[in-house]
This record gives sequence, C-alpha cells and structure tokens, in this order.
Amino acid sequence: MKKSILLDFFFFLFVLYFCCDAYMEKIKIKFDYVSYYDFEEEFLLYLSKSYGIISADIDKKTNEIIVEYDSSKISLELLTKEILIYLGLDKIPSVIAFDKCVSNSHIRKDIIVIKDICCEYCLKDMIKELLVVDGIESAYTDFDYVNKYNVNIFITYDDTIINEEKLVDLKNKFNG
Repeated sequence: MKKSILLDFFFFLFVLYFCCDAYMEKIKIKFDYVSYYDFEEEFLLYLSKSYGIISADIDKKTNEIIVEYDSSKISLELLTKEILIYLGLDKIPSVIAFDKCVSNSHIRKDIIVIKDICCEYCLKDMIKELLVVDGIESAYTDFDYVNKYNVNIFITYDDTIINEEKLVDLKNKFNG
C-alpha cells in the first residue's frame, strides 16, 4: 500500500514537473517613453495579479519589463496590450525591442534592412508586429532618430517555423 502511494506521488511530481512547464514562457519588452520609477511597485502588483501572469519585474539597467506567463491562459498579444494600456501607450507606437527568451539549436540571426522609414512610429509598429509573429524570438533596432535610411532591425528566429520565404516576405512587407 505504501509503495503504491509513493509511486502515485512520484508520478504526480513527474507530471507536474514536465507538463506544467509546457506553457510557461518569458518575455522581455522594452518600451519607449517610459520611466518606471514613479509607479514601479503598483505596476508590478497590477501585472502579478493579472490572469496568467506568473511573475513580473523591471530591469532598471536596461529599462525592460520581464514577464513570466502561462501562454495557455494569456496570449503574448493580450499581455502586450495589457501592459500598453496600463502605461497609457496603447495609442502610441512604443515597443522598441523584445526578447522571448527562447534558446534552442534552431535559432538563427538575420537583419531586416528598412531602406526608408517615414518616421520612428512606423519602425516601432514594425517591431510590435514582429513581436506576435510565431517564430520571431527577438528584435531590436539601431535607429538613432537622425538617419531614416537603411535602418536595421536585428532579429533572431526559429528556422523550424520561419523559412527563407517567410523572411523575404517580411523584408518586402516592411519595405513596401
């Protein structure tokens, strides 16, 4: 009897360890126009009480929001909208970089060169659009607010999800 209970307990732990982690994801997002010093505590409390959020923190050195979440309960798109609405940035393009914190052997790097952006808002919209593309794992730019020609968006992507054709489509879309 005791052996059976122990086996059931270890089986439960095994399932808990390997299955519950399947939907846990982590994202680092950097927004423009934000200094968290005035409301950091209440912002983190708001995030931590949101459905599907496991933990939230702010890296003060990089000014990034780091969120661990359960993707079976909240999508990355909804999570991003929640943050933008709380920060009052839902109508202003403001995502300037992100990292989905994925590490596997299929991660590749590439650069999307934007030949001519009309403004910084268009560039931020492009980065926000990349945020919700399945397989794009991170994006950031070298935009300096002076030169609007040949602006680079550095991306990492999973080559099992994003193929060469999809990369070409993204590059053409952002230069169209």
